[in-house]
Amino acid sequence: LLNLKKNSIPSVLLNARITNKSFKRWKFFQNFSKKIFQCFTKAIPCNKETIRYLNFFGLKKIRFIGNLKFSQNNSTKIIIPVKVKKFFSNKISWCASSTHETEELYCIKSHISLKKKYKNFVTIIIPRHTNRCEDLIETFKKNNLTVHCHSWSQDIPKNTDIYLVDTYGETNLFFSLNKIVFVGGSIIKHGGQNPLEPARYGNNILHGPHVNNFKEIYELLNNLGISKKVNSIKTLTNSVDKLIKYKPNSNLLTKKIEQIGSKILNATLAEIKIIFKKNGIQ
Repeated sequence: LLNLKKNSIPSVLLNARITNKSFKRWKFFQNFSKKIFQCFTKAIPCNKETIRYLNFFGLKKIRFIGNLKFSQNNSTKIIIPVKVKKFFSNKISWCASSTHETEELYCIKSHISLKKKYKNFVTIIIPRHTNRCEDLIETFKKNNLTVHCHSWSQDIPKNTDIYLVDTYGETNLFFSLNKIVFVGGSIIKHGGQNPLEPARYGNNILHGPHVNNFKEIYELLNNLGISKKVNSIKTLTNSVDKLIKYKPNSNLLTKKIEQIGSKILNATLAEIKIIFKKNGIQ
């Protein structure tokens, strides 16, 4: 970066994101941090919070366009295993993704309540940390719930209550199977996880009150009617129930995300082109 600046070669800090936690770390080496950040010709941050931190480190040329993650697409074809596809074909299901400890308890209570209304009801749980799966299995059993793990080779029992995803890298498979996803790390004070991935698959998003890590994304999704905040077992249960009943148009949700992503991507590319043109680079 220092050599790029020395030789007048433009560099762009693209889709930059600095959280309060990472800001404190950069601030600990303040002189070094200022030297690094001031090397960039321009910054295009992914949220407004980052602008304040970049200004602190002396980077003045900043333009906020939006989060480039909106522009990602689902180009990879999802191959659903036959037994999984067959099992879920006649089930009513919802998914709780990136869950942390205590959040599964909310899901258990909601499941028990909704199972009384929908006999073929299944809850998919994808814990943030799969090393917790053994403990989770015991918790489900204590609540008299039948659990099946995704990694198990045997057939999925018809009376399965909880489908536990104990593998990594397969969340998209279950986002494609569902239209309702609760995104974890948000009921506990963790700051939330990114809701864009399930939203791109046409899912309605439910989340807790603690979403500071992705505050602006959630605000936008809330304004578009794609996501909704829940803060209790009752509101979580009622929200899932409502979405099961009214079945919002998932294609419309996907299209909304694609339109936002397209605008952000085109504006970002145009900005980069201007930066390099000003510096004599075609």
